[in-house]
Amino acid sequence: MYRDEDDLQLLAEVAGVLDQVVMDAGLSSGSYLLLRSLAQEPDGKSLTALAAEFQAEPDEVAAAAKSLSTAGLVDVEGMGVVATGVGRQAIEEIDARGNEAIREYVLERPHSATVYGLVASMQAGRFTVEDLIAFLLEPDDEEPGAG
Repeated sequence: MYRDEDDLQLLAEVAGVLDQVVMDAGLSSGSYLLLRSLAQEPDGKSLTALAAEFQAEPDEVAAAAKSLSTAGLVDVEGMGVVATGVGRQAIEEIDARGNEAIREYVLERPHSATVYGLVASMQAGRFTVEDLIAFLLEPDDEEPGAG
């Protein structure tokens, strides 16, 4: 999907808003994404699966898991990691605050067509933190003039 410069700038700004919410909650971006992934899996995931998912070294994932475990957000069980109830609640709260912060930020911007579309989607509940993360991780395969 081709994104023009205005779209890319808005995505970068919105990602910055989410990063601030995550930091205010005491997590790094990487720890947030790890906890978020674990919160979606009731049985947890292995360190190997997490490393593959995030294209990271298992030692890096283990260090992040240990940090989250120290905070009571995950339990490390053998080679697996499971989000605790506290961790799942933390993700729900961070995502809710993130969604609200993104809405507020976007509503304060001049309303270009891109912003208008995003505001309409957010007001209808169709653009959330989940969508932002997926959108940012989606490769920009199509270049201008291609096709």
